[in-house]
Amino acid sequence: MDLKILTARRYDLAADRTRAINRMRAQLQEYFPTLERIVDRTASKAALILLTGYQTPPACAGLARGGSRPG
Repeated sequence: MDLKILTARRYDLAADRTRAINRMRAQLQEYFPTLERIVDRTASKAALILLTGYQTPPACAGLARGGSRPG
C-alpha cells in the first residue's frame, strides 16, 4: 500500500514538473521566439545560467559586448 501511494505521488510530481516546464517554454517562446533554436537546453547548464542571469534585452546586449556577469 505504501509503495502504491509513493508511486502515485511521484507520478503527480512528474506531471506537475512537466506542466511547469511547458508553461515556461511557452512563455519564453512568446517573448523570444528564436531563443529555443539558439540555445540547446539539454547540452549543459549554460542555458539555465543565461536565462536566470540575463533576463532583459539590455543585460543580453551587455553580454554581447563582453560585459561582466550580472550582479
